[in-house]
Amino acid sequence: MSEPNIIVITDASDPRLEALVPMFEDLHDVMHSFGMMQQLAPNGARLWVEGVRAGLERFNRMVVAQQGEEVIGFTCGSIKLAPEYLGGAKVGHWTQLYVTASHRRGGVSRAMSEKLHEWFKDKGVSSIETQVTRDHPSSVQFAESFGYELEWTSLRKQL
Repeated sequence: MSEPNIIVITDASDPRLEALVPMFEDLHDVMHSFGMMQQLAPNGARLWVEGVRAGLERFNRMVVAQQGEEVIGFTCGSIKLAPEYLGGAKVGHWTQLYVTASHRRGGVSRAMSEKLHEWFKDKGVSSIETQVTRDHPSSVQFAESFGYELEWTSLRKQL
């Protein structure tokens, strides 16, 4: 089997974006199994893809992995400005990372994530933040392998 291609999607009409809808739903199922409390809204994955389309390459980036004709994973990130009281600097936010179960443990996550981190660096962000579900056995370790350090503990109260 050949190595997957790592592709930056720059065109909002790219048909590969449609393949992300069921992957995003599966990502949320996986995150729930590891402690995520918030629920994906009805049609939430579709709303997410449309939001990605709207900001491609302006304030967010989508990187996909493709094996042959099949999209097998994605990672994405966005850039925002810190509040003025924190200096107003550009801050990257690594928002999602997903690889289909049959393609995990083969370096696909790392290859996509490296491509995303290059974009953050090229855009001149001062720092990058990410969040992982509390019980996922490898998420924190994976982020730390990119140089991330634990900064916050986030708590949620359901009403």
